[in-house]
Amino acid sequence: MELKLLKTFLTVVDLRHFSRAADALHMSQPALSKQVGALEASLGGKLFERGRHGAELTPFGESFLPDAQALVRDADEILLRAREASSGRRGHLRLGICLSVLTVVPRIVADFRLQHPEVAVTLCDLSSAEQTRRLLAGKLDAGFMRLPATEGLSSFRMLDEALALALPPHLGYARLPADLGVLNEIGFVALQRMRGPGLAAQIDRWCLERRFVPNVTQYAEDVQSVLASVVAGVGVAFIPSRAQHLLRDATVLKLPGKEAKWRVGLAWPSVCANPVTTRFVSFVRLAMKGALSVQD
Repeated sequence: MELKLLKTFLTVVDLRHFSRAADALHMSQPALSKQVGALEASLGGKLFERGRHGAELTPFGESFLPDAQALVRDADEILLRAREASSGRRGHLRLGICLSVLTVVPRIVADFRLQHPEVAVTLCDLSSAEQTRRLLAGKLDAGFMRLPATEGLSSFRMLDEALALALPPHLGYARLPADLGVLNEIGFVALQRMRGPGLAAQIDRWCLERRFVPNVTQYAEDVQSVLASVVAGVGVAFIPSRAQHLLRDATVLKLPGKEAKWRVGLAWPSVCANPVTTRFVSFVRLAMKGALSVQD
């Protein structure tokens, strides 16, 4: 059953006149009559009685009317959903997120959802290495991660990050000690390397430049456990400086040197077939430009 035949039928029902319906549909009256006839032939019954005062529904037409209205309404809704999906206004967005953007990204995602309520968003707290793996495997649509991104991914910078040293409050350090060896007397709490290989490599570079080998006395499987251990006085820890907002009772000292710095941004597959991702990337670009304008 053709949708255009149903719409022709409903137009005649609304106007109760073949000639006026033909004018409304911008077709000749014979062409309209032919379409109504085709619909009647496919249904096996007569839809209208035509007289001097127009067109009236037959009992069969009356019974068919609710179904015709429902079919056209459903078709219009399906078409609308398809157009929203193809334009990125409807769908599902799988995002990776890292610790460094926790003060920025949740607000951006919330604003995006306000403007695109038909897009469902899933956030996954993952290391940059794991985000990269999932992005390339098609299991993640975009990720906020350490830059530069690997081949096959497009990206742009959002913010600068740096290593910091988190210390239990009772130690009373206001600056980094000249002799880093004293920190080994306290001991380090570290994130397991497999859980944060990028952070571990950053720590390695910084320590190598200073010929320092940290004495790790405790490992943790997530950064939150590392931070909790520092607050509890278990030891000191190298952390991303932007994680300090998660620490209430600890001293956080930013570390000097270019080895302590890196960039964080948004990355997504260079060959992007998901229109929702394309729309989200544009939204984040605009949001970050607005944030920079306010700071300036």
